[in-house]
Amino acid sequence: MVICAYAPHTGLGDEEKSRFWESLDEIVRSCPVDHSLLIGGDLNGHIGTISDGYTGAHGGFGKTEAQLATFHSGGHSTQIDYLLLRKGDLRACKDCRALTTWTCSTQHRLLVMDLVLQRRVTRRVRPAQPRILWKNLNEGQAETFKASFLERVGA
Repeated sequence: MVICAYAPHTGLGDEEKSRFWESLDEIVRSCPVDHSLLIGGDLNGHIGTISDGYTGAHGGFGKTEAQLATFHSGGHSTQIDYLLLRKGDLRACKDCRALTTWTCSTQHRLLVMDLVLQRRVTRRVRPAQPRILWKNLNEGQAETFKASFLERVGA
């Protein structure tokens, strides 16, 4: 499941921001936990380019500040554009970075992620039916089985 989101900017009221986050939360909760989930967008959450206080959620992965910063304005760089995965899907992410040579606008940089997604194979489970190995039945057992079978089917 892929969700593209654009959060309200800082100039809007708290009520509108609250509605956005509640709606996003509702959509995320509606996605089954056994499905992969990718949320991407401009979430307008300025946390900078370092991972202090965001262990496990904002990894640096050895990236330079230029590769982490997705927004530049007034001489400041920060990260407000995100591609988010569930923790269980993190190993599918091979790389994620802001492209320093491509810009989406004068202030935003293009954020890309290399994912290796595998299709889940569902196997049909057939109900186990007892098998009769006719060769293992001796003469008396075969006749007893034949009689009980014919009795059950009404022949």
